[in-house]
Amino acid sequence: MCWRKKVKPEVPITGYRVDLSSVINKYPQQANWLNGCHNDQNNAEATLKKWWPDFVAYKFRDAQVTRANFKNTLNEALNEKWDTVIMFMDCCFSEDNTRAIHDVKARVVLPTEPIKRPRIIKHLARSVDMKWIAFSACQDYQTAADAYIGGAYNGVFTWAAMKVLRPEMTYYDWFLATKTLLAQSSFEQIPEMQGPDYLLNKKVFSDKTLFCQYSGHGTFVKDRNGDEADGQDEAMYLYDGALLDDELSEILTKC
Repeated sequence: MCWRKKVKPEVPITGYRVDLSSVINKYPQQANWLNGCHNDQNNAEATLKKWWPDFVAYKFRDAQVTRANFKNTLNEALNEKWDTVIMFMDCCFSEDNTRAIHDVKARVVLPTEPIKRPRIIKHLARSVDMKWIAFSACQDYQTAADAYIGGAYNGVFTWAAMKVLRPEMTYYDWFLATKTLLAQSSFEQIPEMQGPDYLLNKKVFSDKTLFCQYSGHGTFVKDRNGDEADGQDEAMYLYDGALLDDELSEILTKC
């Protein structure tokens, strides 16, 4: 059964609250395999439905999460009118592994050619005129951890975010609580949130919301069009290659 027949719904991706999640544990190269991404997907779905039972989940895993399929599905979802769109990305955008403890793996695939990376803080899916919220698992000079926590492997960013989530929070409250829990748990990665104030100050999931979750590897490549101050494009490392920040931001301009 091909991807389109298998995963494309007969009706458009729709609902009042939608969880659109793409996660990859098993990449084509076994050396790049991760442990906690499927658990991230299950954890997020269970937590969201616990607080908001009407959440509708569309879930994609491993070989389903190709560049074309990811872009087509997100584009299709954005044909719907949303009050709030959230990009929630539990992946790395850096070569520096800041954790060196047992059962922790960095969610990063390094480029084949060296790239000097100055510490310019910027993040995937950002734009000058953002109309969405972007949650990033770590700073641009750090890595995001895939770790054994609470009896199972998880992305520590997803684990922390779902553990602290409560309906009375604003999105900014949610981010601060997640950041605090990560620091208290001795993980050195520092999450980041970007978006316009009118969205950040909303109560979480209080209106028609698309929650787009990605858990997997991140990477970076040389800037292709000269628009990056540090000479590089960050990217999500999908099953068949990199989806650049420029590509993702272009899709999100439909918000």
